[in-house]
Amino acid sequence: MAIKKTETPMELKQRIYTLVGGITPVNFILRSRHTTNKPLLFFDGKVNRSLRYSSNHASVFEDEQYGDVTLPAIIFTNGKLITRPEETVLQDFLSKHPDNGKVFAEFDPSSKAEKELDRIELELEAMSLARSMEIEDLEAIARVVLKSQINGMSSKEIRRDMLLFAKNNPETFTNLANDENIKLRNLAIRAVEMGIIKIGADNCTVSWTKGKKEKIVTVPFGENVYSGLAKYFKTDDGINVMQAIINEI
Repeated sequence: MAIKKTETPMELKQRIYTLVGGITPVNFILRSRHTTNKPLLFFDGKVNRSLRYSSNHASVFEDEQYGDVTLPAIIFTNGKLITRPEETVLQDFLSKHPDNGKVFAEFDPSSKAEKELDRIELELEAMSLARSMEIEDLEAIARVVLKSQINGMSSKEIRRDMLLFAKNNPETFTNLANDENIKLRNLAIRAVEMGIIKIGADNCTVSWTKGKKEKIVTVPFGENVYSGLAKYFKTDDGINVMQAIINEI
């Protein structure tokens, strides 16, 4: 696959390259010259040009290398290749290599630190959100991620587990916390567990359990009954039903 040329001069510095995927074979030899069976090409903006790493030439392009060529092997040891600042030709060759980003990649400590910082900040925000949320809202999220495990759990156990979940899955927790349907779904589940409403044998018909036991709504066949109730609560008729349930709870 062709790679676009970059015109920005490379900074003179030591560069470290690692194999993608965290693999660490004792020795991995990177292909370093163009062949018919294994093309090694770089698109310079006009045409594809053959690449070849030669330690005694200043260019990485085969058509600019004249006379004798020295072709050393490019070896990753234990998944890592460390290049010195003066190895500019090798670094240039690696930057243009079509396997760059696929088989190997340059290790950037500052980029790694930035990603780690973003992750930590996301964790702290999610945990702060979990700490400040009402237990009813945490229970709604817990029903999604812990499912039946929530039955019988105390408020402190739910908050503890949700704090841990927020730390380990900050993005998922934040998305669930902002999902209104999660809270409405939990309200429906609590109403059933408390015997305020009941779900028919067809798993579609929802009715009151008291008085005339009137039908509230029929959820479409195949749809999760609690998800259907959450949607129903947002309709004009459903708002009144939801308020009646809240009053009972």
